[in-house]
Amino acid sequence: MGDYWRGTLMALSTAFIWGPTGAIAKMITSTGLSQISVVAYRAVVISFVVACWLWATRGMSAFRVPKPMLGVYGSLGLLTIIFNATGFMMACVYLSVPQVLMLGYTSPIVTMAGSSLLTRERPSPIQVMSGFLVLLGLYVGFVMGRDADASISLVGLAWGSLSVIGASGQALLSRRVSKMALPDPLLQLFFSHLFGGFLLITARTLLTGWPDLAALTLRGFVLIQYPALMSGLLGYGLLFSALRLIPAHLVTLICTLEIVFALMMTPLLVRQIPTMNEIAGCAVILFAVACSVATRKSISPDLSGA
Repeated sequence: MGDYWRGTLMALSTAFIWGPTGAIAKMITSTGLSQISVVAYRAVVISFVVACWLWATRGMSAFRVPKPMLGVYGSLGLLTIIFNATGFMMACVYLSVPQVLMLGYTSPIVTMAGSSLLTRERPSPIQVMSGFLVLLGLYVGFVMGRDADASISLVGLAWGSLSVIGASGQALLSRRVSKMALPDPLLQLFFSHLFGGFLLITARTLLTGWPDLAALTLRGFVLIQYPALMSGLLGYGLLFSALRLIPAHLVTLICTLEIVFALMMTPLLVRQIPTMNEIAGCAVILFAVACSVATRKSISPDLSGA
């Protein structure tokens, strides 16, 4: 299997793993646990697991990286943990899952614009069209036919916007690193969660403390393993690996299939049958992603002058 299709498969696997995350976030919130605590736990678990693996397989030399790369990993941690993960999980508290998805998947359009400027990987016209088709699919599936006067939380909108910035930024930065230096997804995974988790835990400790931990139950503890081990460890490991092989804008487009997988799993998780609008919207998204994947452009431009 060539690099293009391996990267595509990795991005597709990420979308599948992320599918249940929004619904599980709602279930966690119902237990009284803060999503900030969930993301902090995730950062600690992933940092520890990946550190143990790196030490066991490569020894202490694995953690010796050039100082400039530490700055990159620190920025990646800010985008991945503080912006994207915390923003998404907190948006799920204040917004409905459809509203979060509608806002979150403007990120392919943002990433396409950034790809042209930062990584010199310009999307094809069909891929640009696919990005807007995804938005159309979201509108058909999750807005058309709904109550027009449904309120939207401004706090949720702010968290969701932060998540979009993080999702696009992390994809672009990770892809930029993969084009300029020898990429190592495990190091990206470790250092981004180490630095991002440190910032999040420090800020939460100083500002509000951790009063929600008193509400932690066995059910809540079991639920938070999914965002930690699946959405975080496996999902982001595959995401960073995919970004070594295919452009950031294509990865974010493929990851919109998270919506389709989420809808497929809805009857199992919350016992809710998808509406015809939602099925039609997902069909549009599937068509858009199929078009974008079928358009193979050169994925290795010269960035020496960037």
